[in-house]
Amino acid sequence: MSKTCLKIIAAIILAATFAGCRSQKGASTAGTDLCEGVALLANTALNSRYTMLTESWKPWTDVEVGVKLSLHSPAKLNAAGKAWMKRGEWISISVRMLGFEVATLWVDRDSVVAVDKFHKKYVSQPTSRLLGDAGVSIEDMQDLLLGRAFLAGKGTASVADRREFDFEEAANGWYLLPREQPEMFSYGFLASNTSNALRGAIVEVKDFGTVSASYNDIFESRTCGWFAQEVNVETSRGKKISATLKWDLNGSKFNTGVVKTCRIPDNCERIEMSALTSLIKSF
Repeated sequence: MSKTCLKIIAAIILAATFAGCRSQKGASTAGTDLCEGVALLANTALNSRYTMLTESWKPWTDVEVGVKLSLHSPAKLNAAGKAWMKRGEWISISVRMLGFEVATLWVDRDSVVAVDKFHKKYVSQPTSRLLGDAGVSIEDMQDLLLGRAFLAGKGTASVADRREFDFEEAANGWYLLPREQPEMFSYGFLASNTSNALRGAIVEVKDFGTVSASYNDIFESRTCGWFAQEVNVETSRGKKISATLKWDLNGSKFNTGVVKTCRIPDNCERIEMSALTSLIKSF
């Protein structure tokens, strides 16, 4: 278990950070057909498709949800746990093995903190530094993790944001391309032709490379609308990093007023991010 716990920390940090940023105009073409969506007529105008898509995304304030994490490359690793999110404020993930909590991840506007409870080690970095000062918000990270399109720093795309996007037909869907692109990165989304859902997203950050996400298995919450139950993420720079997050949205709890704080055990020693980087390179 010694190296496994450190790999878990590496994996969950990667899951959070490459969900939080990095595209050229276009969107991922990876992934299989989405399950059980709302059928769309082939001749429906893209404006109408956009309206249907964004109307399916209802607001939410917080969520508690089970999660399975699979790291496919550069090493193989499977772990399970639970995640909590406060909309626009923080993300908290607990990873368990053999019934024990072995690692935690906390992400908020100020910092990213990962704790290896088995080895009593932790890493902490300013969120802006870890994301390359790309101007990515917690809301943006949550939308990417849950399969919703957004306008960087402005929240989930809505019907009122129609003029903020350009639309283009694609062989396997249609593109939603934000007209205003941030200085540090560019991004776009691919929606399905056969389901009222996103198929993928892609973000490209200067001096970093491309991160793409593909979405599968759509879930409808009675109060909060549609979400992706599975997100597959890949990076393009250096060693390929590929991972899958599966959310157990059937057992999720929305809008309960959950409260979480970042907790670092007193007996944990802080290690530098470079140590984690070296571990990733050795996978």
